[in-house]
Amino acid sequence: MSNTTVSRRSFLTLGGIAALGAGAALAGCAPKAPAKDLAETGAEEAGAAMQTADETKECDIAIVGAGGAGMWAAVEAVRAGKSVIVIEKGGDVGVSNGSIAGGPFMVGSKLQQQAGIAFSIEEAFNHIMEYSHWSTNAAAVKRALELSGSTVDEFTDEFGVATGLRPDNYGAGHDSVRCNFQSDPKDSKTQAKGVDRMGPLQAFIEGNGGEFLFNTAGKRLIMEDGTCTGIQCEGDSIIDVKAKAVIVATGGFLGNPEMMTERFGTFVNPLGNLLSVGEGIEMVQEVGGQVSTQWGIAGNEFSGSNQNADGLWGKGNAAFSIGIYGTLLVNNQGRRFSNEGKFANLPLALGGAISLVGGQYYAVVDQAYVDGLAGGTDPWTLCGSDAENWRTGMMTLKDKPLEDVQANIDAGVDAGWIFKADTVEALAEAIGAPELVATLDEYNGYCAAGKDEQFYKPACFLQPVAEGPFYAMQYEPSAWVTIGGIRTNDRLQAIDNAGIAIPGLYVAGADNGTLMSAPYCDYEGFSLMCAYSGGRMAGMYAAEAIA
Repeated sequence: MSNTTVSRRSFLTLGGIAALGAGAALAGCAPKAPAKDLAETGAEEAGAAMQTADETKECDIAIVGAGGAGMWAAVEAVRAGKSVIVIEKGGDVGVSNGSIAGGPFMVGSKLQQQAGIAFSIEEAFNHIMEYSHWSTNAAAVKRALELSGSTVDEFTDEFGVATGLRPDNYGAGHDSVRCNFQSDPKDSKTQAKGVDRMGPLQAFIEGNGGEFLFNTAGKRLIMEDGTCTGIQCEGDSIIDVKAKAVIVATGGFLGNPEMMTERFGTFVNPLGNLLSVGEGIEMVQEVGGQVSTQWGIAGNEFSGSNQNADGLWGKGNAAFSIGIYGTLLVNNQGRRFSNEGKFANLPLALGGAISLVGGQYYAVVDQAYVDGLAGGTDPWTLCGSDAENWRTGMMTLKDKPLEDVQANIDAGVDAGWIFKADTVEALAEAIGAPELVATLDEYNGYCAAGKDEQFYKPACFLQPVAEGPFYAMQYEPSAWVTIGGIRTNDRLQAIDNAGIAIPGLYVAGADNGTLMSAPYCDYEGFSLMCAYSGGRMAGMYAAEAIA
């Protein structure tokens, strides 16, 4: 995943830009009020914002968004002999999370078969559905899994994009359940990202008659007698794309801070594609689409985050990463709010959910802990070398000591988002959380006893906070992608409040509220699998429906 980030100030400035220029600047979009039922408003009110088009184009299938879902939807649509137009807000096919994320979860790929990895659809399906408590669409999940292995195969066999096996960092129980896109398995710098990953798919789509409209945003769905018949787009001009089916795949709402706060109740630092501002979800709601019950984030598995920090987050930087090492975490009242070991062991899945509970929260450590890291001890060893209770640490942090530990922390202190004090009382006053004093007294008792009697955190993480000076590192939730959107049926058709499919309208990727659950599934690469497989499903089903 890319470490390219923006400051909070830059993010808000970009988020306020209203027009799309040649460089595909962000189009800020405050969330609209919840759409009323069309039975009350009437179709004419839903279309009231429709503009007079400068141009009209026609195709079989219009796809809104050229991310992982949109690209694979287009591949399947042109394979089926359908004419396709892909509308993309960015300037090329390399701006989405689907083009830069590490790699998708997969079952039954050639890579796994050749490595002798016996991992079945049944095993994966049962785990995913039990994890979500059957809150997602079982038939859609099953089909996505069935397509996951062949999707990875096709990246290499059909499109020439190298793929390889990633190690099982999170303890799924097999040597690998996820691929990467590296031509050299030992060199992450060889990973195909951006246009290098999605460009071959674009060439295939265009070679089969598909058309791309870049620097163009889908804005309004065109409805006729309750059927979706196209999408009105805005770029250098207003274009009506008339189609027999529309697939909405705009990537969720990571780039919309107001919508993020509305859904999650707290500010969330966006780390992925900021072009995704929730327009797709809102468009479908406006024509009667039902929203899902699953709302969450795929959290930052590498470190903590703070909008006031230089660079926002930093893998391998102690000032940021201490927050996911199982150290004491407190909320802004100074009280613990989680089993920090769960955060450390599953930072991407449970970490995202736990960080939302914390809101603005603090990692609290003492100088002895900092000196331990600064002395060259890697974080996994420092916290007890427990392979069972911190598998992720063993897989990703063992024998990897941090550099410039004290300097990085001191820089955070100077920047004002890390607080340092000689006494616990002074630290509590500095962060405005007087209950920190009692929390630390109780916590240090657990450390001395070797058992966390509050949340039962594994003993390996019980590091006392007793030797001043003391530090409180302020973090905020951060996310690669949002979870939650439009509820669909198993064929990825948007459904209304009665559960009836809206003809001609499909939803895939992060706009789809059917495949992913919150918290994020503990299979690495699950959201990317849902995007790729979901896109293929939408493309296949839409093509079948208009045959």
